[in-house]
Amino acid sequence: MKKSIVIMMAMCFSVANMIASTPEAIKPKPVKAIVTQIYSMLGTNEIPSEIRGSKAEVRVAVDRGNFLRILSVETENEALKKFIKSNIDFQKLTSGTYEKGIVYRIPLEVRE
Repeated sequence: MKKSIVIMMAMCFSVANMIASTPEAIKPKPVKAIVTQIYSMLGTNEIPSEIRGSKAEVRVAVDRGNFLRILSVETENEALKKFIKSNIDFQKLTSGTYEKGIVYRIPLEVRE
């Protein structure tokens, strides 16, 4: 009787282990998809020398048509602020599903 109980417990643990280790479909987080697309939007343009080494924090939201809307750009460099606004604002996101009404905060740093 003791052997059958031990065997049953071992089977239960092995089944539980198989269920727990079953991989689920992993969806990319919306923030990562947005950041990746923003970096590619900024990287396609010539980066002016006056904004190199500058940092900014950009707050964006996605509207109904999956267009990026810049809410604010916090930086000390006005040229960087103009560069970000001209290259990101009203740009359409290509892929992903995004929650409307969520404000995404994205730190940016332009390397020298």
